[in-house]
Amino acid sequence: MHPFGELSARRQELGAALRRLRKNAGLSGEEMAAALGISQSRVSRMELGQQIAEPLVVDAWALAAGASDTDRDTLLGIAEAAAAEMISWRKAIAHGLAKLQEDSRELEASAATILNFQTAGIPGLLQVPEYARRLFAMERQATEADIAAAVAARMNRQAVVYSGSKHLEFVMTEAAVRWRLGPESLMRAQVEKIIGVCGLENVTIGVIPQSAEAAIWHDHAFNVLDDRADDGEPVVHVETLTRGLTITDPADIAAYKDAFAQLRALAVTGDEASMLLRRIVTGT
Repeated sequence: MHPFGELSARRQELGAALRRLRKNAGLSGEEMAAALGISQSRVSRMELGQQIAEPLVVDAWALAAGASDTDRDTLLGIAEAAAAEMISWRKAIAHGLAKLQEDSRELEASAATILNFQTAGIPGLLQVPEYARRLFAMERQATEADIAAAVAARMNRQAVVYSGSKHLEFVMTEAAVRWRLGPESLMRAQVEKIIGVCGLENVTIGVIPQSAEAAIWHDHAFNVLDDRADDGEPVVHVETLTRGLTITDPADIAAYKDAFAQLRALAVTGDEASMLLRRIVTGT
Protein backbone atom coordinates (compact mmCIF):
# COMPACT_ATOMS: atom_id res chain seq x y z
CA MET A 1 0.00 0.00 0.00
CA HIS A 2 1.01 3.58 -0.57
CA PRO A 3 1.75 5.17 2.83
CA PHE A 4 -1.26 7.18 4.08
CA GLY A 5 -3.42 6.31 1.12
CA GLU A 6 -4.37 3.96 -1.64
CA LEU A 7 -2.16 2.02 -3.96
CA SER A 8 -0.21 4.51 -6.05
CA ALA A 9 -1.15 4.66 -9.72
CA ARG A 10 2.45 5.53 -10.58
CA ARG A 11 3.81 2.57 -8.62
CA GLN A 12 1.28 0.26 -10.20
CA GLU A 13 2.21 1.52 -13.65
CA LEU A 14 5.91 1.06 -12.95
CA GLY A 15 5.39 -2.36 -11.35
CA ALA A 16 3.38 -3.63 -14.30
CA ALA A 17 6.05 -2.39 -16.73
CA LEU A 18 8.83 -4.07 -14.74
CA ARG A 19 6.90 -7.32 -14.60
CA ARG A 20 6.32 -7.30 -18.37
CA LEU A 21 9.98 -6.57 -18.96
CA ARG A 22 11.08 -9.44 -16.71
CA LYS A 23 8.69 -11.93 -18.27
CA ASN A 24 9.57 -10.89 -21.82
CA ALA A 25 13.20 -11.57 -20.93
CA GLY A 26 12.25 -15.06 -19.73
CA LEU A 27 13.43 -14.38 -16.17
CA SER A 28 11.74 -15.68 -13.03
CA GLY A 29 11.30 -13.49 -9.98
CA GLU A 30 14.08 -15.40 -8.25
CA GLU A 31 16.43 -14.91 -11.20
CA MET A 32 15.75 -11.16 -11.32
CA ALA A 33 16.30 -10.90 -7.58
CA ALA A 34 19.64 -12.69 -7.92
CA ALA A 35 20.69 -10.39 -10.77
CA LEU A 36 19.88 -7.30 -8.70
CA GLY A 37 21.21 -8.63 -5.40
CA ILE A 38 17.89 -8.15 -3.60
CA SER A 39 15.26 -10.47 -2.12
CA GLN A 40 12.62 -12.15 -4.24
CA SER A 41 9.93 -10.71 -1.96
CA ARG A 42 11.17 -7.20 -2.77
CA VAL A 43 10.95 -7.95 -6.50
CA SER A 44 7.36 -9.11 -5.96
CA ARG A 45 6.40 -6.01 -3.95
CA MET A 46 7.85 -3.71 -6.60
CA GLU A 47 5.94 -5.48 -9.37
CA LEU A 48 2.71 -5.20 -7.37
CA GLY A 49 3.25 -1.49 -6.79
CA GLN A 50 3.53 -2.00 -3.03
CA GLN A 51 7.11 -0.71 -2.89
CA ILE A 52 8.84 1.92 -4.95
CA ALA A 53 11.54 0.75 -7.34
CA GLU A 54 14.32 3.33 -7.03
CA PRO A 55 15.84 4.68 -10.27
CA LEU A 56 19.12 2.80 -9.66
CA VAL A 57 17.20 -0.47 -9.20
CA VAL A 58 15.11 0.24 -12.30
CA ASP A 59 18.26 0.90 -14.30
CA ALA A 60 19.78 -2.40 -13.16
CA TRP A 61 16.46 -4.18 -13.85
CA ALA A 62 16.40 -2.85 -17.41
CA LEU A 63 20.02 -3.93 -17.95
CA ALA A 64 19.34 -7.44 -16.58
CA ALA A 65 16.30 -7.78 -18.86
CA GLY A 66 18.11 -6.46 -21.93
CA ALA A 67 15.73 -3.50 -22.35
CA SER A 68 16.18 -1.00 -25.14
CA ASP A 69 17.38 2.51 -24.37
CA THR A 70 13.89 3.82 -25.09
CA ASP A 71 12.24 1.40 -22.63
CA ARG A 72 14.92 2.15 -20.05
CA ASP A 73 14.36 5.91 -20.31
CA THR A 74 10.58 5.45 -20.03
CA LEU A 75 10.92 3.31 -16.92
CA LEU A 76 13.33 5.75 -15.29
CA GLY A 77 10.91 8.60 -15.95
CA ILE A 78 8.07 6.74 -14.23
CA ALA A 79 10.36 5.78 -11.31
CA GLU A 80 11.41 9.39 -10.76
CA ALA A 81 7.78 10.55 -10.80
CA ALA A 82 6.80 7.87 -8.30
CA ALA A 83 9.62 8.81 -5.91
CA ALA A 84 7.75 11.87 -4.63
CA GLU A 85 3.98 11.59 -4.65
CA MET A 86 1.11 13.69 -3.39
CA ILE A 87 -2.12 12.29 -2.03
CA SER A 88 -5.21 14.43 -1.49
CA TRP A 89 -6.37 14.51 2.14
CA ARG A 90 -9.93 14.91 0.87
CA LYS A 91 -9.63 11.61 -0.96
CA ALA A 92 -7.83 9.88 1.91
CA ILE A 93 -10.25 11.17 4.56
CA ALA A 94 -13.14 9.73 2.54
CA HIS A 95 -11.99 6.37 3.92
CA GLY A 96 -12.23 7.73 7.47
CA LEU A 97 -9.84 9.49 9.84
CA ALA A 98 -9.28 6.26 11.73
CA LYS A 99 -8.12 4.54 8.51
CA LEU A 100 -5.42 7.20 8.08
CA GLN A 101 -4.23 6.52 11.62
CA GLU A 102 -4.12 2.79 10.93
CA ASP A 103 -2.07 3.41 7.78
CA SER A 104 0.34 5.47 9.89
CA ARG A 105 0.53 2.74 12.54
CA GLU A 106 1.43 0.09 9.97
CA LEU A 107 4.13 2.28 8.44
CA GLU A 108 5.61 3.15 11.84
CA ALA A 109 5.58 -0.52 12.83
CA SER A 110 7.81 -1.29 9.83
CA ALA A 111 10.45 1.29 10.85
CA ALA A 112 13.14 0.73 13.46
CA THR A 113 14.02 4.45 13.42
CA ILE A 114 11.56 7.36 13.47
CA LEU A 115 12.71 10.99 13.26
CA ASN A 116 10.01 13.63 13.67
CA PHE A 117 10.28 17.42 13.42
CA GLN A 118 7.44 19.82 14.24
CA THR A 119 7.15 23.58 13.87
CA ALA A 120 3.58 24.18 15.06
CA GLY A 121 2.00 21.52 17.22
CA ILE A 122 2.74 18.35 19.15
CA PRO A 123 3.62 15.15 17.23
CA GLY A 124 0.78 12.65 17.00
CA LEU A 125 2.78 9.99 18.84
CA LEU A 126 3.05 12.31 21.87
CA GLN A 127 -0.46 13.77 22.00
CA VAL A 128 -2.92 13.32 24.84
CA PRO A 129 -6.45 12.28 23.78
CA GLU A 130 -8.09 15.71 24.14
CA TYR A 131 -5.34 17.40 22.12
CA ALA A 132 -5.84 14.82 19.34
CA ARG A 133 -9.63 15.18 19.53
CA ARG A 134 -9.45 18.93 19.01
CA LEU A 135 -7.19 18.46 15.99
CA PHE A 136 -9.49 15.91 14.35
CA ALA A 137 -12.53 18.09 15.08
CA MET A 138 -11.06 20.72 12.75
CA GLU A 139 -11.82 18.42 9.81
CA ARG A 140 -15.21 19.62 8.58
CA GLN A 141 -16.22 16.31 7.02
CA ALA A 142 -15.62 14.32 10.20
CA THR A 143 -18.51 12.98 12.25
CA GLU A 144 -18.36 12.61 16.03
CA ALA A 145 -18.07 8.84 15.62
CA ASP A 146 -15.20 9.22 13.13
CA ILE A 147 -13.40 11.64 15.45
CA ALA A 148 -13.74 9.27 18.39
CA ALA A 149 -12.46 6.34 16.32
CA ALA A 150 -9.52 8.42 15.07
CA VAL A 151 -8.54 9.46 18.61
CA ALA A 152 -8.62 5.82 19.72
CA ALA A 153 -6.54 4.79 16.71
CA ARG A 154 -3.98 7.55 17.38
CA MET A 155 -3.64 6.44 21.00
CA ASN A 156 -3.16 2.88 19.74
CA ARG A 157 -0.36 4.14 17.46
CA GLN A 158 1.50 5.39 20.50
CA ALA A 159 2.31 1.83 21.58
CA VAL A 160 5.33 2.11 19.26
CA VAL A 161 6.80 4.75 21.61
CA TYR A 162 6.70 2.43 24.60
CA SER A 163 7.74 -0.81 22.89
CA GLY A 164 11.43 -0.22 23.64
CA SER A 165 12.37 -1.90 20.37
CA LYS A 166 12.54 1.24 18.21
CA HIS A 167 14.64 4.39 18.20
CA LEU A 168 12.53 7.54 18.17
CA GLU A 169 13.69 11.16 18.08
CA PHE A 170 11.32 14.11 18.31
CA VAL A 171 12.51 17.66 17.69
CA MET A 172 10.05 20.51 18.03
CA THR A 173 10.31 24.25 18.21
CA GLU A 174 9.42 26.07 21.41
CA ALA A 175 6.68 27.74 19.37
CA ALA A 176 5.17 24.31 18.62
CA VAL A 177 4.81 23.65 22.34
CA ARG A 178 3.40 27.12 22.99
CA TRP A 179 0.77 26.72 20.25
CA ARG A 180 -2.43 26.84 22.32
CA LEU A 181 -4.92 24.27 21.08
CA GLY A 182 -7.03 24.51 24.20
CA PRO A 183 -7.19 25.76 27.78
CA GLU A 184 -4.20 25.95 30.09
CA SER A 185 -5.17 22.70 31.80
CA LEU A 186 -4.99 20.83 28.50
CA MET A 187 -1.61 22.27 27.60
CA ARG A 188 -0.28 21.45 31.07
CA ALA A 189 -1.41 17.83 30.68
CA GLN A 190 0.11 17.71 27.20
CA VAL A 191 3.49 18.98 28.38
CA GLU A 192 3.49 16.59 31.36
CA LYS A 193 3.03 13.70 28.94
CA ILE A 194 6.00 14.86 26.86
CA ILE A 195 8.15 15.17 29.98
CA GLY A 196 7.16 11.64 30.98
CA VAL A 197 8.27 10.29 27.59
CA CYS A 198 11.64 12.03 28.06
CA GLY A 199 12.55 9.31 30.55
CA LEU A 200 12.31 6.45 28.04
CA GLU A 201 15.72 5.11 26.98
CA ASN A 202 14.73 4.61 23.35
CA VAL A 203 13.22 8.09 22.95
CA THR A 204 14.89 11.49 22.62
CA ILE A 205 12.86 14.68 22.99
CA GLY A 206 14.47 17.87 21.74
CA VAL A 207 13.07 21.39 21.99
CA ILE A 208 14.59 24.26 20.01
CA PRO A 209 14.49 27.37 22.24
CA GLN A 210 13.17 30.52 20.60
CA SER A 211 16.44 32.17 21.64
CA ALA A 212 18.48 29.73 19.51
CA GLU A 213 20.10 31.12 16.40
CA ALA A 214 18.80 28.85 13.67
CA ALA A 215 21.04 28.74 10.60
CA ILE A 216 18.97 25.92 9.10
CA TRP A 217 15.48 26.35 7.60
CA HIS A 218 12.64 24.94 9.63
CA ASP A 219 9.55 26.09 7.83
CA HIS A 220 7.64 22.80 7.63
CA ALA A 221 7.28 19.67 9.68
CA PHE A 222 8.39 16.25 8.44
CA ASN A 223 8.61 12.64 9.53
CA VAL A 224 11.44 10.24 8.56
CA LEU A 225 10.81 6.50 8.82
CA ASP A 226 14.03 4.56 8.39
CA ASP A 227 15.61 1.12 8.88
CA ARG A 228 12.43 -0.53 7.68
CA ALA A 229 11.74 -4.24 7.72
CA ASP A 230 11.60 -6.49 4.67
CA ASP A 231 13.88 -4.27 2.56
CA GLY A 232 11.39 -1.42 2.79
CA GLU A 233 12.78 1.86 1.51
CA PRO A 234 13.10 4.84 3.89
CA VAL A 235 10.17 7.23 3.70
CA VAL A 236 9.81 10.94 4.42
CA HIS A 237 6.28 12.22 4.93
CA VAL A 238 5.37 15.90 4.72
CA GLU A 239 1.87 17.26 5.34
CA THR A 240 0.42 20.34 3.67
CA LEU A 241 -3.01 21.84 4.24
CA THR A 242 -4.64 19.78 1.49
CA ARG A 243 -2.19 17.01 0.63
CA GLY A 244 0.34 14.57 2.04
CA LEU A 245 3.67 14.24 0.26
CA THR A 246 5.43 10.88 0.45
CA ILE A 247 9.10 10.98 -0.55
CA THR A 248 11.26 7.95 -1.29
CA ASP A 249 13.97 9.43 -3.53
CA PRO A 250 17.33 8.57 -1.86
CA ALA A 251 18.83 12.03 -2.45
CA ASP A 252 15.78 13.71 -0.91
CA ILE A 253 15.82 11.29 2.02
CA ALA A 254 19.47 12.17 2.66
CA ALA A 255 18.65 15.90 2.55
CA TYR A 256 15.91 15.51 5.14
CA LYS A 257 18.14 13.42 7.40
CA ASP A 258 20.83 16.08 7.19
CA ALA A 259 18.30 18.80 7.99
CA PHE A 260 17.06 16.81 10.97
CA ALA A 261 20.61 16.40 12.30
CA GLN A 262 21.16 20.16 12.08
CA LEU A 263 17.84 20.92 13.76
CA ARG A 264 18.56 18.37 16.49
CA ALA A 265 21.87 20.13 17.17
CA LEU A 266 19.91 23.33 17.96
CA ALA A 267 17.66 21.61 20.47
CA VAL A 268 18.02 21.06 24.20
CA THR A 269 17.32 17.53 25.40
CA GLY A 270 17.09 15.56 28.64
CA ASP A 271 16.79 17.61 31.83
CA GLU A 272 17.26 20.86 29.90
CA ALA A 273 14.29 20.04 27.69
CA SER A 274 12.16 19.11 30.71
CA MET A 275 13.00 22.40 32.45
CA LEU A 276 12.18 24.40 29.33
CA LEU A 277 8.87 22.58 28.93
CA ARG A 278 7.92 23.27 32.54
CA ARG A 279 8.79 26.94 32.14
CA ILE A 280 6.52 27.12 29.10
CA VAL A 281 3.45 25.83 30.98
CA THR A 282 4.14 27.75 34.18
CA GLY A 283 4.97 30.98 32.40
CA THR A 284 8.21 31.40 34.31
